[in-house]
Amino acid sequence: RDKKSTKVLQLETAMGAAIQCFGAEAKAILTPRSRFAPVKTTGDLLALKSDAYEVTPEHCVTLAPERKGVPPIIKLDGSYKFCDQLATLIPDGAPSLLRCTKLTVEGPFVIESGVVFQGEVKLINPSDQPRTVPAGVYKDATL
Repeated sequence: RDKKSTKVLQLETAMGAAIQCFGAEAKAILTPRSRFAPVKTTGDLLALKSDAYEVTPEHCVTLAPERKGVPPIIKLDGSYKFCDQLATLIPDGAPSLLRCTKLTVEGPFVIESGVVFQGEVKLINPSDQPRTVPAGVYKDATL
């Protein structure tokens, strides 16, 4: 966020340019999603921090079996673009997303410990003041 800080290149961008340098002997490897959990947004990070994912005895991060290979869809508005902003949303840790299909967050919120989201949940706050989501189960709800 500091324009004077060191420039950072995304590895995938550099790899895309590097592929042209590989010889004809190079082979592509198809890695199933079960072997990795891509994190490109803070929404992806929120899902990864939740119980929708688990760490196996082999120290691999995988979706919980109950998710049947489908990660939750997390849509966070621009006020949660960076990790420190995400931390203000979940100061006590991530909510349960094990049975959540989609979570949308628009506006400032603080999600307390003990929150369980199930189905499709929308948090909408047009105010500038953060609203607290207290512990409880929220299923197919708009708050």
